[in-house]
Amino acid sequence: MKTILHIFLRDLKRLRHNVIALIVVVGVCVIPALYAWFNIAANWDPYGSTNGISVAVASEDTGSTVETISVNLGSQIIEQLKSNDDIGWKFVDSEQAIEGVKKGDYYAAIVIPSHFSEDMVSFLTTDITTPKLEYYINEKKNAIAPKITNAGASTVQQQINQTFIQTAAEVIGNVLNTTSAVIDEDGQTVMDHFLTILQTVDNDLTLYDNTVTALSDTTTAVQGIVDSAKLTLPDVSSMASDGQAATNDIQSLISAAQQNSQGTSETIGNIFTAVNQMLDSVDQSIDSLPNLDTTQAKAELEHIQKQASSIMEINSKVLSVLTQIQQKLPILSDAIQPLVNKINNTNQSLQSIVDNINTIITSGEDLQTALANAQTNLKQWIASGKSDLQSVQNEYTTTVRPTLDSTMSSTYSALQSLSSLLGTAGSSIQNIDGILDGVNQAITSGNSALQNTSAIIKTTQEKIHNLRTTLENTSDNEQIEKLLELLQQDPSMLGGFMASPVQLETNQLYPIENYGSAMAPFYSTLAIWVGGIVLVAIMKVTVDEDKRLGNIKPYQAYIGRYLLFMLLGLVQATIICLGDLYFLKIQCLHPMLFMISGWISSLVFTNIIYTLTVSFGDIGKALSVIILVIQIAGSSGTFPIEVTPKFFQNVYPFLPFTYAINAMRETIAGFYGNQYLIYLLQVLAFLPFALLLGLVLRRPLIKFNRFFDERLEDTHLM
Repeated sequence: MKTILHIFLRDLKRLRHNVIALIVVVGVCVIPALYAWFNIAANWDPYGSTNGISVAVASEDTGSTVETISVNLGSQIIEQLKSNDDIGWKFVDSEQAIEGVKKGDYYAAIVIPSHFSEDMVSFLTTDITTPKLEYYINEKKNAIAPKITNAGASTVQQQINQTFIQTAAEVIGNVLNTTSAVIDEDGQTVMDHFLTILQTVDNDLTLYDNTVTALSDTTTAVQGIVDSAKLTLPDVSSMASDGQAATNDIQSLISAAQQNSQGTSETIGNIFTAVNQMLDSVDQSIDSLPNLDTTQAKAELEHIQKQASSIMEINSKVLSVLTQIQQKLPILSDAIQPLVNKINNTNQSLQSIVDNINTIITSGEDLQTALANAQTNLKQWIASGKSDLQSVQNEYTTTVRPTLDSTMSSTYSALQSLSSLLGTAGSSIQNIDGILDGVNQAITSGNSALQNTSAIIKTTQEKIHNLRTTLENTSDNEQIEKLLELLQQDPSMLGGFMASPVQLETNQLYPIENYGSAMAPFYSTLAIWVGGIVLVAIMKVTVDEDKRLGNIKPYQAYIGRYLLFMLLGLVQATIICLGDLYFLKIQCLHPMLFMISGWISSLVFTNIIYTLTVSFGDIGKALSVIILVIQIAGSSGTFPIEVTPKFFQNVYPFLPFTYAINAMRETIAGFYGNQYLIYLLQVLAFLPFALLLGLVLRRPLIKFNRFFDERLEDTHLM
């Protein structure tokens, strides 16, 4: 510890006795603060000075007439914008506006076309046309200005929409006023039209009453039909009793037929299995032919012929059964036809074997020679037949048989349901008499309801007659006067309410006075890191030895020289933060805690930069700059991290800037819980990793750094 302290005090003494070095140190401490102050001042209130951004506005609108009202929305928009100082509006003609944007005199231009008002009021016609503004923008002139001019264009659009709603409401109000007092071409007032409508309703009710009377007469006729049906029930009951005797016989037949169908389906599958086994036997017999003498071979050939003929005969019978199924059940035709084709192919292969064996026996040649020549063909035919038959068996098992069983099962189920229906028909018919009695009662109730409806219609007609009489005999009615009073309200008041019926009340939870105060945490943190880079660029990180210090160990040199960097870094942070508070006068609710966050950030940042430089030399300085660049984009200092590319969103939690900026924001705008303390601890969490690298992991790199520095010096350039 004594050696570390001696190194630090020696460094301070050297600076104190060297005026030039002292001036450089002062400059190193002040320059980062200037970097922060200039940037904060430049961004103090950029969105409050947008009236300097020139945007041209031109109107070619010729106006339009709606009912008795003439509107020219283009002129109204121009008048409204003249009182709007959010943007530097320039009112020119369309040619000057477009040409000015091209030359760069204006950042953007808005041109209102000649048919704009006509399109805006087209909603009152059958041909609705969406109105459009022409917006021209020069994105080459500046990167941020287009975003501001876009906001200006949106403001114009919002004002136009508000004007449109207000104008539409005024037009409707004027139309109502006009309608309430105007007499049409027939000399009728609104009241006359109302009386005419009442007369029409009275006539319609008369028609409805006639319809209800006709329905009542119809229900009476239906009631007679029900009474006739009840007289026929005894004969129907007798027929059902006779049909019951046949039900038991039908059930027995269905059961026997179902068992027969299942047996047929299973038998076909067993036949395919047996035929396959017979083909295997034929195949084995052909393989044994070369090992037999002439007499035995001839006998074996005749046996093979008989087996092949038997298989063909079995296949023919199966084909007959499948053909009948195909004819009786067309639903299985598509599934059975491929089986029929493959069984025919199998029979052709077997016929070829029979014919070939006849040729061998009757050829008169040596039997063994003929067998040797024909054995290959015999094997191929057997293999082809087995393949086709195996395919037939698989397809029958997986497709045809399940479908056949399902179809037959559905058929027998339907037959059993029919049989059961016949069995229960007798008892059901006995209930019909009661059902018809219920229908008779429902018809009686319906007839009563129709009569009630007729009475209601007559009552309503009577009330309408009374209302017509009252209106015709009353010239001045208080309610009518109130209605007209509402209709004749000032249309501009109605339009104002419709244009903006709801106001937005904003509640700022953590208000910040200006944009510069909001950006102070980012630029102050950035300046502290830049200050650390300036320190390692100007000052040496290596420690020279002298006689009093003796042999300096690496960790003593590391800590002893870092104390000087730490001291100068704290001075830099103090100047930066004090200048923010008392020179720029940023908003800050907790000035002392703002200073503490700056000091802790400097402590961690200078240690990281110093450690990288000590460990990797000039490469470490470059790494510090690279980390700085990544943190500028990835620490959410300017734009929200959610709008940045995915790479920066991924590295965001691992950057010290992230937590240092957030800690300063807490002191500027206000605390939430213990977030300030948590952010400071997160900043300090980077310190152990830097110390681990500087005290332990860098020791193997010491010789490499010396070698690297010597090679750079050899170039006499670096």
